[in-house]
Amino acid sequence: MTNSLFKNRTQSHLQDFLIAHADALATDTLNLDYLLEQYGDIALSQVEDLLALAERISKTLLPVVPSHEFVEELRRQLDNQTSLISPPWWERIRQLSPRVQLAAVGIGGATLTAAGVVIIARRPVIDALTGKRTRRTSVA
Repeated sequence: MTNSLFKNRTQSHLQDFLIAHADALATDTLNLDYLLEQYGDIALSQVEDLLALAERISKTLLPVVPSHEFVEELRRQLDNQTSLISPPWWERIRQLSPRVQLAAVGIGGATLTAAGVVIIARRPVIDALTGKRTRRTSVA
């Protein structure tokens, strides 16, 4: 079991090293000696071929700047997608006719009033229960 824990930690450490290497390649700040100092327990022989491949790929790939037309088309598509998403509840209520809005406010107010009445009506029961509890504790 400890062997698998050690293996998982080593694999995670190796992944961290490879991520740091990829980030350094992407930002054109690769200093392999510095990376190996940070991740000293990684044997260079384990990753040497992989690092060489990553560096060759990084040199081969060129940055691409999208055209203005592509960016505008993408923006238009995203705008169309966001218009398909349902609006928040307050915007949906604002789109209703004034009569329906008034009815909704009335129903909401009645619901809150009913909830308040229920809470107030339950209060004597709760007070009675808590009163009994305090009497029991004071007698004991």
